[in-house]
Amino acid sequence: MKNTDLKLLPHKFKIVGYVLLAISLVLFIISSIDLIAVENEIIKNGFFDLVLIAFLVLALSKEKVEDERSMKLRLLAFAATFLYGVIFALISPFGSILFNGSFEIDLQANQLLFTMFLWYFGVFYFMKRFN
Repeated sequence: MKNTDLKLLPHKFKIVGYVLLAISLVLFIISSIDLIAVENEIIKNGFFDLVLIAFLVLALSKEKVEDERSMKLRLLAFAATFLYGVIFALISPFGSILFNGSFEIDLQANQLLFTMFLWYFGVFYFMKRFN
């Protein structure tokens, strides 16, 4: 390995990411059924935070077979995701003009990070499958 390679988590951390996703799904189901008397806003924030942490762990974990090709694809996916995030943040106020009639920046960090992680996973697995 060269010093320029990314320092990623071991492959076993993918299990941790999937467990966190499962916990957040259970938390979401509990909040929708109203099993416990907690404000929905607290559950919603906890759900999004757990999902974002799970996505981060999954994105930074190695593949089962991590080679130079997968590292290159991962870096390209990170670059595409960064560009997507910047373009989305720049264009979203103009979309607000079309749909709301006013120039508002109503972009929340949770929404941006969630869509960026989805974009990353989509780009990475698409490039891995068809490249």
